Amino acid sequence: MAGPRKTPSQQRSRFTYDTILEAAARVFDRDGLAATTNRIAEVAGVSVGSLYQYFPNKHSILHELALRHLDHAEAEFAAALQRFRVTRPSLESVVTELVGLAVRENTPFALAHRLMREHAPRTPELTERFERLTTLLVDGLSDVLTSSADERAELRPRLQLAIAALDGQVHQIVLDAATPEERGARTALAVEHCLRALTADRAPRR
Repeated sequence: MAGPRKTPSQQRSRFTYDTILEAAARVFDRDGLAATTNRIAEVAGVSVGSLYQYFPNKHSILHELALRHLDHAEAEFAAALQRFRVTRPSLESVVTELVGLAVRENTPFALAHRLMREHAPRTPELTERFERLTTLLVDGLSDVLTSSADERAELRPRLQLAIAALDGQVHQIVLDAATPEERGARTALAVEHCLRALTADRAPRR
């Protein structure tokens, strides 16, 4: 069983549920996979029995954290794409903002986010949520970056590859950078890689 045992409906239950998830993010970020449900319950200030009312094990907690992370990222990326449809910025500006957004989304609790990516159970729900985010980005960027149907068809596979590559790079950026300055430099390098992937053998956008 990957998901929660039950979904809280009352305000008090929702508060307990949210408190457990917030504590779990901190514990996973500090302890990695060595995190235990006992420690998560302790940090949340609840009994382990209360935790087990909602989550059968720590992997089900990772699963729920991953779903929440994807939901928040989807909302942020959708808002950015909507702005781009109005302002029509350059390719470089679009890529710079979206890569920076991806880094910011994963910087707090960086290790916990890597665990969500690598160890959360790959349920149909989680797979669908990730594919939905990827589709949002591919469709949105195709719309923002060109008005030509032929160019969109040529651009889509490049976008899919660039997004897949960035998904792995982001976690390395936030975990390996020792300072904000180093994180900024690594982010700039990721932007450069994305731009190369999107513009190789293509005429520059006018």
